[in-house]
Amino acid sequence: MRFQIKKADLLDALQTALTAIPSKSMSSLRNFCLRLEGDVLEISATDMQYFIKTIVQVKGERDGSIQIEARKFSEVIKALVDPKIEYLTIDVEDFLARIKWSERGNASLTCFDTADYYPFPKVEGDKITIAASELFFLIEKTRFAVSKDPARRHLSGVYFEAKDGIITMVATDGHRMGNAFIEQEGVSLEKGCIVHTKILDQIKSLTKGDEPLEICINDTYFQIKCNNALIIHTLVEGIYPNHKGVFPESFERTVQANTTDFYNKIRSISPMANQHTHQIKIQIDGSTLEMSAVDPDVGGESREALTVIHQGEGSFSLGFDHRYLSEILNLCQSEEIILRMNNPIGACIIEPVGEGLNFKFLLMPLRITN
Repeated sequence: MRFQIKKADLLDALQTALTAIPSKSMSSLRNFCLRLEGDVLEISATDMQYFIKTIVQVKGERDGSIQIEARKFSEVIKALVDPKIEYLTIDVEDFLARIKWSERGNASLTCFDTADYYPFPKVEGDKITIAASELFFLIEKTRFAVSKDPARRHLSGVYFEAKDGIITMVATDGHRMGNAFIEQEGVSLEKGCIVHTKILDQIKSLTKGDEPLEICINDTYFQIKCNNALIIHTLVEGIYPNHKGVFPESFERTVQANTTDFYNKIRSISPMANQHTHQIKIQIDGSTLEMSAVDPDVGGESREALTVIHQGEGSFSLGFDHRYLSEILNLCQSEEIILRMNNPIGACIIEPVGEGLNFKFLLMPLRITN
């Protein structure tokens, strides 16, 4: 195998594929698999749960395939920081890869046969096509709420569903939820699935704009295919909670506020919130929303107020984790937001105000403590 390649292109591809290499492994899992056919170089990597194959255009001179130690190969290429180094020549013969970047600059690495390299799964199942920008929208409005609790593995991914012309993505950790959807006529999958966040995070670094992505799902895998990569991840096991049933159908109280003002005022009082509960108290009385934070450990408090449009009987108070509330407000990206509530300990629904904003959030209040 012999080819010439642009250093920047190779480095980008290696860093992408490296995300599938396990941190510790004594087997072939620590290796990249390189396959050259014509002017197309495929770089594959896997940890047996996550599979990634990137495609790079090169100037091919001799076809072939090898395994090569992933981290060391990546380190060699990454270390070529001299801006005068634009192209590399890689020549593999007798299981030795020679990397040449200048008249006298070169390195060599031992290679291995690809006969025992782990085969990629062949994913056959339901398929849909979605623009990269639409998938990014769904990810942005939900990814933040994925649970980090290892005991709740079924919440460690994002729920993905396509039904009746609507593609929906949902994530929750039991305290908050992000729910977003896009409309696409005729789109349908037989059933929903729980997608590992690793594949969603990776696709954001590989694609952009309105590039079409092909998604294929079966009982075991979630696969995304784009122009220069194929990514597969084992589905997260478990049954996802009924995300539709947690949103109340009616509300006794609504509060509409300027998003930026609300966010800024929460940030201004947050340093005085208790460092363990992160709680702030919100008191709603007429058109005034007052925020307060108290930290008994240091004997201090902080207050702010905001004028709002309030619909509901009497005054009302509830507590929130200021970190979660600030994060949701930051994701709304609309001039105004609306909070819908029924009681101080029931689910609070937070939505942007405007047309065609196909997302909403749920945030569970905290019990107010003195």
